[in-house]
Amino acid sequence: MVARYAVYYAAEPGSPLAEFGKHWLGRNGAPENAPLPNIPGISDARMHELTSGPRRYGFHGTLKPPFELHPATSLDSLLAAARIFAKSMAPVEMPALELAIIGKFIALTPITSSAALENLAAKCVRAFEGYRMPLTDQQIAHYRNNKLTVHQNSMLEHWGYPYVMEEFRFHISLTERIDDISERRAVMQVITEMAKDVVGKPLTIRDIAVFGQEERDQPMTVIERLPFGRAN
Repeated sequence: MVARYAVYYAAEPGSPLAEFGKHWLGRNGAPENAPLPNIPGISDARMHELTSGPRRYGFHGTLKPPFELHPATSLDSLLAAARIFAKSMAPVEMPALELAIIGKFIALTPITSSAALENLAAKCVRAFEGYRMPLTDQQIAHYRNNKLTVHQNSMLEHWGYPYVMEEFRFHISLTERIDDISERRAVMQVITEMAKDVVGKPLTIRDIAVFGQEERDQPMTVIERLPFGRAN
């Protein structure tokens, strides 16, 4: 297996949003784990299943999706480029977050679309494209199993991921897919209570974070946070 890296929005450490993520998933972008919440009728083992993907990737919003490094580049050069990129960026005001169901997954999403947020994500996709190893035929076939649209296929071929640029929808994943309606309702009820201090409040993105994982079954962790260098 090969290490992968990504550029994410990660809530400011110690902020209400970061604390919510840590308490819901047992971790955010740090390697340590904490106990998961107790939900009546849902076992600890099932809670680990329901949060396995979001917990592995860390509490985040994707800007540049995970990628393997191109052999002509290095982690040091990626981090250097990320520092330069961040210094050129001004803080981005993001609409307030709400809890939403996306394809039977529970996530935090902005209550409205945001051109500034979409522009930030598009800039990240472009800025770090030269560091991405092209996908293999097997990896492309894996994505195409999800019945992509023509435009999503085009994004996959061009940028290595189908849900970028015009297909981008900012979200912070909180669960895996939950097919059972009653189970999803029980989980949503607990998340709603836990997230009451973070929903409905606008956010300001003041930095980006480079995450990495040594193996795909290992957690993504923060390698470096990079503050934006320009004023609004």
